[in-house]
Amino acid sequence: MRLLSLVLTLLSLLVLTLPFPARAGNLTLVYHQIGGQGGVTLGVQADTLRRRVLELRARGYVFVTSSEVLTYPRHVKTASFRFDDGFESVYRVAFPVLRELGVRATVYPILDLIGQPGHMTQAELNELRAAGWEVGSHTRTHAALIDLAPHRLAWELAPHDADVPGCVAYPFYLQDARVRRVARHTFACGAGGAFGVRGEQYALPGPLASPWDDWLLPLRAGAGLDLRVPVLLGLGGNVLLGSPDAESAAPPLWNPAAFELVGSGALGFVWQEGVRDTRLLVRQRDLMLGLNFLRGRETYSGATLAYNLAPVTLAVGYGTRGPVAGVSVALGGYGEVWGRYLEGAPAVGAELIPLNYLRLRAEYTLAPARPLTGGTLRGEAQYALPLLPGEGRPVRVLLGYDRGWYGGGTVRLGAHSASLTSRLDRLSFGVRVQTLW
Repeated sequence: MRLLSLVLTLLSLLVLTLPFPARAGNLTLVYHQIGGQGGVTLGVQADTLRRRVLELRARGYVFVTSSEVLTYPRHVKTASFRFDDGFESVYRVAFPVLRELGVRATVYPILDLIGQPGHMTQAELNELRAAGWEVGSHTRTHAALIDLAPHRLAWELAPHDADVPGCVAYPFYLQDARVRRVARHTFACGAGGAFGVRGEQYALPGPLASPWDDWLLPLRAGAGLDLRVPVLLGLGGNVLLGSPDAESAAPPLWNPAAFELVGSGALGFVWQEGVRDTRLLVRQRDLMLGLNFLRGRETYSGATLAYNLAPVTLAVGYGTRGPVAGVSVALGGYGEVWGRYLEGAPAVGAELIPLNYLRLRAEYTLAPARPLTGGTLRGEAQYALPLLPGEGRPVRVLLGYDRGWYGGGTVRLGAHSASLTSRLDRLSFGVRVQTLW
């Protein structure tokens, strides 16, 4: 058991850190306000921008806009400045400095805030565009796109200027296959979060700035490494701890062919009633690598590889319960239904977004002797409360059923979330932590 866990973890490290020969790599620096006092990405100073440009040029980087990233030859090292939200300080402070240095950047305004206090006006955006800058979109209202049903999703991604499509920067770096599909109809590219997918036009990486940018980001880009490496090392330490005598069980609410509602990757930890459930998903274009580890009084280790043939995704894999197979079918932007074969625990299920900010998950595990009446039903509903809409409705409530009812709440900060759950039929608490990219 532990040997299999170690092999799977090392395999994932190898897959995720191999240098891809597609291009030398683009280094994106993401900022918001310039010259303020709001933290690393909200308060960077003008002299810091100047220093970034001079140091990166000395390292051989060529500065481009977001949509130009994939047009340069493979051997050219490119760098791009990305300014999210469309704050006025970008026009007042960053624009003069970068213009003096001959650098063009990309600004992503929140469309409904153009001309509002503290944000750029349309005339200022037009001046940036005339100077060679790229003006994209940060959606209409800065909503978390992965929480939206198809109609609202299309509205948020409607073009700002039909003649100049530009690119879209996904709020909170959150995207999935549905989001990428809609963005493809409107924009030249899509900018995601820290990792993205190398060479993919609608999931370009965009790591947040850090206090160590002077040395960390050039080193990371040059070596082809990113924060997945220390995260996966921590994952390996977590999954190798467990009882060798635990009962083998399938991970709950597990779709091995998940694709429609996945971005570029996800890492989640659940601690509930003596069980640690660790899951990792990493996408490279149409391929999805999945790792699952249960530890505690229940145990499971396994890996799957899924391939998307839209609207169908097929998956195969192997784990401590033998071969795994799965299939899912996308439902026109509302989610997907799926089936899973695993010895002793075949199942069918669905994950749906029927309404804005409502996510439903359900699974029925068939019993071999009585598949229709003797199976196990699990389900969960999560709803984002209409609080702080400009921050993506970060406060959520959930209600679920798994051999008894449970409830809880979730707080999501950007692409990271933490949940506390409690059984309603007995005194028992659970904790969940998840990060998406």
